Amino acid sequence: MKCLITGAAGFVGGYLLEELKESYTDFLGIGIQPGPDIGKDSKLPRSYRSVVCDIRNMDQVRSVIHEFSPDTVFHLAAQPFVPKAVENPGETLEINVQGTLNLLESLRSLKKRVRFIYISSSDVYGNVSESFLPVPESVVPAPLNPYSSSKFCAEIYCLQYHRWIPELEIVIARPFNHTGPKQNPNFVIPNFCFQVLEALKLPESERKILVGDLSSTRDFLDVRDVVRAYRILSEKGKPGETYNICSGKEVVIRDVLDKIISVSGRKIQVEVDSSRFRPVEMKRLFGNKDKLQGLGWAPNFDLSDTIRDVYHWYQTAANVAS
Repeated sequence: MKCLITGAAGFVGGYLLEELKESYTDFLGIGIQPGPDIGKDSKLPRSYRSVVCDIRNMDQVRSVIHEFSPDTVFHLAAQPFVPKAVENPGETLEINVQGTLNLLESLRSLKKRVRFIYISSSDVYGNVSESFLPVPESVVPAPLNPYSSSKFCAEIYCLQYHRWIPELEIVIARPFNHTGPKQNPNFVIPNFCFQVLEALKLPESERKILVGDLSSTRDFLDVRDVVRAYRILSEKGKPGETYNICSGKEVVIRDVLDKIISVSGRKIQVEVDSSRFRPVEMKRLFGNKDKLQGLGWAPNFDLSDTIRDVYHWYQTAANVAS
């Protein structure tokens, strides 16, 4: 069985490869950067190889798909940053929508049965009425920004291709916030960890970090629980269906920051920076996990332990760099 992962060099890609290594005989990762180096990571499958491929380029995508002929595709590749999407919505559209279409068209021309796991985002829900929280998959999405709009648009194309082409068994995953060691500091938990560690280099009176709206709430998972959910969807998910990947727990961002500062063991000033507020923001968002749980999934990692892992990873990385 052959498995193709787009965006394999990204944060989630390495964790997914590790999760899947006993499930497939052959792995190919594609993306604009070479994938993780198996020579440097013994946890990755030995059969893994990577190819540089821009999913916006139809010729490149078709060539890779036809040469490898995958049985399962996990589509992780995306432009995931909301501020960047607002700044350059056209590029976000090209990567997240046109890139997905290029994959679907290339798989269509294979004329074989392929399992396609599309990784969307909980951002597609937008501002959900409190009466619908925790939000189930049945709530109609109402995207608030170019990133979430592009992900929902790609979802629609995925479902259409599934209906038109029986050979394409497409399952949609809507992951909520997830984190873990190695995550980019543009995301909230690693950003707080990075800022706290930088602040600790200063005299105690000067230690402070800058934050946005700490009263918002989100649903957090460990990335290792998320990639296990992706594997389960590839094995048991019903084609044409959408699944939330979430803990079902509402977490206040302020509480996340307090946990990180507690791990540091030091006192740090917290200063609200108005420039970090988004013009349009979801105030509360947490998901209903019943549908995914029905497939036998349950989270294994506690958020406090995950936060500690992220903090210590950044702490180690900072020590190595210095």
